[in-house]
Amino acid sequence: MAPKIVISGSRIICCEIMTVDMVLPAKKYILLKGIVYSPNGEPLPDVAVEVLQINRTIHPPVEKRLGVTFTMQDGSYGISLPRACSGYSYKLIAYSAIYP
Repeated sequence: MAPKIVISGSRIICCEIMTVDMVLPAKKYILLKGIVYSPNGEPLPDVAVEVLQINRTIHPPVEKRLGVTFTMQDGSYGISLPRACSGYSYKLIAYSAIYP
C-alpha cells in the first residue's frame, strides 16, 4: 500500500512552502495521486499542479519541468512520474483557477 500524506490547507497557507520527505517505491514509474482542497476543506476543480524534478547531484541544483496536470471536479489529480534516483527529488506547485 502506498503511503498517504495529508497536508492541511491552513499549513500550506501559513507556511507558503511545504516540504515532505518520503521514500518512493522502487519501481520504474510511480503514479502520484492527490486531492487539492481549499482552506475550508472543499475540493478544488481546475487547479493546475506543476511537477518539477530537482537534480541535487550537481551544484547548483537544477530543476526540470516534467509536466502539468489539472484537478478534476472532485479536486483529484494523478500523474505518472519516473522513479527518482538518489540525489533527485520532486517539487509540486499548485496554481488555483481564476474565474471571472
